[in-house]
Amino acid sequence: MITYDEELKLEQDYLKGVTDFLEQEIKTSETHVGTQKKDLVALRKEMFAEGIPAADDYERHIELAQYQSMEHIESSKYIYQQEKLQKYKKIIEKPYFGRFDFKEQGEDKEPIYVGYQNVMKDDTYEVMVYDWRASIASVFYRSELGMASYTAPNGEIKGEVLLKRQYEIDKRKLKYFFDSSVAITDEILQQALGQNASSHMKNIVETIQKEQDQIIRDKDNDLLIVQGVAGSGKTSIAMHRIAFLLYDRMSEGLSHNNIMIISPNNLFAEYISNVLPALGEQNVLQTTVENIFEACFGHSVRIRQRNSQLEYMIISKYREAIRRTIAFKGSTVFIEVLDRLVTHFEKHLIQFQDIIYDGEVISKKEELKKEFLDNSIQMPIGKRLNRMERIILKKLNTLERIKQKEIQKELQKQGGYEYEEEQEARNRVREYRQQVSDTLRSFIKVDAVGLYRRLFADKALFKQLAKGLELPKDIESILFHTHKVLKGETLPYEDGIALLYLKLKIEGESLYPQIKQVLIDEAQDYYPLHYKVFTEIFKGAQYTVLGDIGQSIEKEAAEAFYDEVVRIVQPKKALKLKLTKSYRSSYEISMFSQRLREGTGVQIAFERHDEVPELVQKSSVNELNKWAADKAHSYQEQGFGTTAIICKSQKQVEEVYREISKRMEIHRVDQKDVTLQKGINIMPVYMAKGLEYDTVIVYDVSAENYYEPADKQLLYIACTRALHRLALGYVGDVSPYFADEV
Repeated sequence: MITYDEELKLEQDYLKGVTDFLEQEIKTSETHVGTQKKDLVALRKEMFAEGIPAADDYERHIELAQYQSMEHIESSKYIYQQEKLQKYKKIIEKPYFGRFDFKEQGEDKEPIYVGYQNVMKDDTYEVMVYDWRASIASVFYRSELGMASYTAPNGEIKGEVLLKRQYEIDKRKLKYFFDSSVAITDEILQQALGQNASSHMKNIVETIQKEQDQIIRDKDNDLLIVQGVAGSGKTSIAMHRIAFLLYDRMSEGLSHNNIMIISPNNLFAEYISNVLPALGEQNVLQTTVENIFEACFGHSVRIRQRNSQLEYMIISKYREAIRRTIAFKGSTVFIEVLDRLVTHFEKHLIQFQDIIYDGEVISKKEELKKEFLDNSIQMPIGKRLNRMERIILKKLNTLERIKQKEIQKELQKQGGYEYEEEQEARNRVREYRQQVSDTLRSFIKVDAVGLYRRLFADKALFKQLAKGLELPKDIESILFHTHKVLKGETLPYEDGIALLYLKLKIEGESLYPQIKQVLIDEAQDYYPLHYKVFTEIFKGAQYTVLGDIGQSIEKEAAEAFYDEVVRIVQPKKALKLKLTKSYRSSYEISMFSQRLREGTGVQIAFERHDEVPELVQKSSVNELNKWAADKAHSYQEQGFGTTAIICKSQKQVEEVYREISKRMEIHRVDQKDVTLQKGINIMPVYMAKGLEYDTVIVYDVSAENYYEPADKQLLYIACTRALHRLALGYVGDVSPYFADEV
């Protein structure tokens, strides 16, 4: 039997063979890239020189087209070599991280090395390292020793896994390896999870778990819903899923421009921006709901940020009333009201006018309305009105030519100069056109903002549209306050979403027609109305939806919420999966946080042990501030790179920051921030969602500060941001959610 040292020597030799090959490929590619760049520049110069005199020479157009074809070919070669060069440079220090020996039925055993990118010899097609996204690599993540299979392009391949091995390679040197029966052993996972957090999310290619791999490689569903507890890797999985889809569907033409991520805020978008480049892919498009609103309305209407909405709700003494208002305006009931408003507007509120040209009616309003309502192809209101406008203006162009000639003849009979006659004719025709344009504008241009305001200003209209629907008990109050706030220059967030939906329904806009894949993170924060907006914008797209009902801030979410998403999106095929194991926090922090998840699903803690969370009482606010500053400083001295002091609101952040910043350097995070700083950060809990820190200090977990049912979810979010250390401080009585700890 071969010894470990003998096996180590074989593995070292293989690693050297791979790195030597990569080094040679890099040298060759650098030479090719340099030569191709010179050739490409020369070709473009020649094409430019030949192209100018050929511009008006029909016989030389073919020659110019040949130049363009050559330029395209040479550009493609250059780009291919450049991308290959960059990929090989990126992986040469650690070309692979795993291996399994697979014996396909009827074939010899083959060692399969798994890494970040394919490494293949172009002359022999020998694959030295397989990309982790390749079909065969799924065996590494999903299968144990024994019989296994994977789905290849030509069908299912069956065989036997004879060996599974993992490596620790650093700077081209094999530090050690070990064999295991399962995909990723706890030893490698412990090492990865025990590292400090950074200001950007890390990739998890080397530690993907079986249940995570199932999500990443799913190709059968148009809607994939993932409910995962805090720290289960939802967002990391989503980013790896994007990388997989870009790899798997490359032949179908899927590119980074065809994928959109809906992020909760710009800070989070920046936090995840490093993952895809680390996996060898370009970043895909990212946006927020607020950015979508701006793309649709420009600067004509402004919407409050969602974080402003959350801040207002958290600090207000009318929290429950605000919560009910937000819930109603995001509900399926309100969607029905808005849909009925569109229908009512279409049938009763568009005031068609006779189109009069030079005193003659060229289109009667009754005919226009009849034509408008004849909508067998279900064209949106805005597009129908625009089509009518084009038809009328086309008719107008014909009339203008005739009218201009008539006026000229009339003026000639009266006697006059030819130039003056022509100018007079043009001026009169211009006046007639302006009259028609003014008439058209009165009913063609739809004022979505005005229509939405009318819904709340006219109680009789609202009650008519809401007939038969179950409305909140305080609907009168909602109508009154909404009518009042809609007079302002900036709309509340929830009204902005409703207005966005209304405009999309009326005008049928398609802001992002090229998008084929949509990834929605923090899905529990959105309401049914949001998903209606998404389906209006991203028509025909496939969806990956990730959320955690235990991390909803302004509402009590349940898993039935995901069923509502399915009903709204209406996919051909949907799949709902759960992730119950948390990998982020230490076992002690996970178990401490678990009590805050009651009623929102089980959370299983990963066995990575660290210190027990601290719950500390202080005698005064001054003492609490001093404790928080000292604790943060202590964490920094212990070598932890990132610390978060998490407050309940931005208002509290400002108060605490003023005091703590006198003692130490600290970064205050608010909704304007787009980058996450290393060191010590202080932020409201809603800005911390999706992020992680080495150490977390939860400020003021007193009964006075955290007492409502919704506060339990805020505390869960705050506590589960911590990887290694968690400390909670308070003055007076502790929150009832921690009463058992004191």
